[in-house]
Amino acid sequence: MPTYHITHRWSDEEALDAMREAADFFTKVDLPEGVEFLASYNFDGGCHVLWKAPSKEVLLGLLEGIDVPTFRKNMEITEVIQSYPPTIEYIIRLWY
Repeated sequence: MPTYHITHRWSDEEALDAMREAADFFTKVDLPEGVEFLASYNFDGGCHVLWKAPSKEVLLGLLEGIDVPTFRKNMEITEVIQSYPPTIEYIIRLWY
């Protein structure tokens, strides 16, 4: 299953709204089959989040289905693959 890195950015003025949205999201949403929340790392002005999901479209649908405008506003989703320690998926991509 692919792993996705999502970067969310917000202004200082939006930080409180972002925290409310995050709390709302994790208390109200039912994750679809195959979607797994892995980790979140906060930084000044945003957060980095790791998910496992069948596709980028599934993640977009999940975020579009609830009221999280601050999180969606400056969001970037990238498929990532673990390179160290090397995984089978990483080695196969190197071979290609």
